[in-house]
Amino acid sequence: MPSIIIEPILPHNYVAEEILLGAILINPTLFPQLMPFLKPDSFFVESHQLIYKSLVTLHKDKKIDILQLIYFLSDSQILYYVGGVFKIIELMRQSHIFMPSINMYVYVQELMILINNSYTRRLFMQYGYNVIQLANINDLHCHQIYNKVSEYLESTVHKIPKENLMTFKDLIGDLLIHLKYRNLSLVTPPIDSKIILSGFQRLDQLIKGLQGGDLIVIAGRPSIGKTSFVINLAFNILISISLSLCFFSLEMSKMQIVSKFVAIASGVDTQNISFSKLKTEEWYNLNRVCGKLIKYNVYINDTPNISIDYIEYTSKLLYQEAGIIQLVIIDYLQLIQVESFSNNLRTQELGYITRKLKLLAQYLNIPIIVLSQLNRSIETRVNKLPLLSDLRESGCLVNYYHVNLDIINSIHSSSLYNFKNFAASNLGKFFKNDYLCKIFLYTLYFNFSLQYSFSIYFPYFCLDLTHNHKLYLKKIWIKLSLYLEYNICVLNYFYRLHSCIFEYRYMPSIIYFNYFQVFDVREPSYMGLLLDDFILHNSIEQDADIVIILSQGDKHASFSNIIDVSLCKNRNGATGSCKLLFTPQNNKFCDVDL
Repeated sequence: MPSIIIEPILPHNYVAEEILLGAILINPTLFPQLMPFLKPDSFFVESHQLIYKSLVTLHKDKKIDILQLIYFLSDSQILYYVGGVFKIIELMRQSHIFMPSINMYVYVQELMILINNSYTRRLFMQYGYNVIQLANINDLHCHQIYNKVSEYLESTVHKIPKENLMTFKDLIGDLLIHLKYRNLSLVTPPIDSKIILSGFQRLDQLIKGLQGGDLIVIAGRPSIGKTSFVINLAFNILISISLSLCFFSLEMSKMQIVSKFVAIASGVDTQNISFSKLKTEEWYNLNRVCGKLIKYNVYINDTPNISIDYIEYTSKLLYQEAGIIQLVIIDYLQLIQVESFSNNLRTQELGYITRKLKLLAQYLNIPIIVLSQLNRSIETRVNKLPLLSDLRESGCLVNYYHVNLDIINSIHSSSLYNFKNFAASNLGKFFKNDYLCKIFLYTLYFNFSLQYSFSIYFPYFCLDLTHNHKLYLKKIWIKLSLYLEYNICVLNYFYRLHSCIFEYRYMPSIIYFNYFQVFDVREPSYMGLLLDDFILHNSIEQDADIVIILSQGDKHASFSNIIDVSLCKNRNGATGSCKLLFTPQNNKFCDVDL
């Protein structure tokens, strides 16, 4: 009886593929973060490849949802081949069973690693078979076979994670540095490589340098010189420690950014560079400066209408592949787009962007500088000094509420980043002291003011808020004044449970309550607050570690301006202000000796 030959099954992970596709269908916001690292060929099952290709096509049109996917598969006449509507439902059911309610993105990354590992092993098997076939062709020279094998190896080398790999050069260098500073620490203390000085003496005294993981917001009204200031800051950093940086310019072109760098470094008039009206001395000076600038590792991206997901992807890619990106600069915040955000409120989108930038800075452990426009409230005030409130738009809470403050447990959600649940603390007692205007309690700040408040009535619930405070409505934040159209609110319905359940409640009525004393809660690290089981929005500017606002100073000369630099927020030290001298001809900023 002839023996039966059983062919080995190629490496794959069928369950992981189903769970991942189901997670994308349930939560489409995961897809932009997975797409750069996952290809259709990564999936083993052909139906999964077809579904993933369809999702890629739908993502380009920004129409990822279940109905659009079913319609697209049906129009493409491949719905039957992937298993029909039942297959789509089965993918979502699998994801519901296996996906955790917290840390979803971390779990999805693990699934992506499993799928890519199986894909890499299949490539090795296919390439091995190809090499055997090539070796049996007598007409091929050995060097031709070698080149083909090298191509196979090079195509797969980037797919293998390189963890805990260090060269002898790196290890010996680290050992010598460790021995030197351990024995000579009293003589030559080591310099903290994570702290980057701006090059402006007075400003460095205030902010103590740019530290890894910090989000720095530099704001000002239009034409104040924000871009020139940040390019000066970047140039000072380059000539001092010669690090590598990535500059995302959403407003100016690459050549305009480079021209500003050259003008600042050489002192040549910017207009002479732009219109090529250079004298002989200026031309030689320009060549000398360009010879130095060309040695620096500066990456400039001037893609217009860039999205926050693309910024995150590009920064991580440069950091992982080059391994040398130590600073990211973005010009500017209001021009950044959000791809997968079902919200037409731009203020909430900006809050989402700053939260993503803060998480990116912490993930890469590098400082990220983002420029921002100020709102127009500064123009309506008699006192034109910039305030931190010029960056934000947030509401307040009535004083007798219990705000939950806990720094132990955290609940992760795709829409609420690092949301906290805590034991209740009554803040009403602080209103008994008339002299108390601002207090500090743990990590929370409370600002007191008088505003009009409104009452929201639910069955067994009543909530009093000011008109401009935001509540969580499914996947978006809505101001209280806009709720007359939607009439739905989300309650956090759990008490000391390990899982989080969101309950949607209909709001029968919203009526005027009183002109009441209120307090503004500002929690530095988190996007949401829990108030009597209601999810409330946090202030946007709280994501920033350092907020610097530029304003117009006194004009001392016809070609020079004094710019006031106000440090309105500083988590690393005290706030303060300083003055810088700005020369518009060459976009140069320098310290002012007063």
